[in-house]
Amino acid sequence: MGAVIAVVVFATLFLVIGIFLLCGKGSWLIAGYNTASEEEKAKYDKKKLCKGTGGVTLTVSVLLYIMAFLGYRVESGLMDEQKMLPFAIVFVAVIFLAIILDFIYINKNCKIK
Repeated sequence: MGAVIAVVVFATLFLVIGIFLLCGKGSWLIAGYNTASEEEKAKYDKKKLCKGTGGVTLTVSVLLYIMAFLGYRVESGLMDEQKMLPFAIVFVAVIFLAIILDFIYINKNCKIK
């Protein structure tokens, strides 16, 4: 049960950070952007960058909540552990897809022309 609680705590943390980023705040949370020079930062629309990153963060949050629910079902004996593998594969694929789409979004829509 401790693992499920830990996943819920991390999912909640990602949810809060995702909402914060979707509001256009928290650019200091974005790796690479927070360490970039002022000249590099000027090349990007900060609000769009935050919103794109916030979308990925919320996606991860939702997936973590679902994984916590499924983990609870396994620990409670309501679901066989072997049935978790397809969900885990789908979750990893969705996270990679979200990251790739965010990368494309940032490179096409967040750069100031």
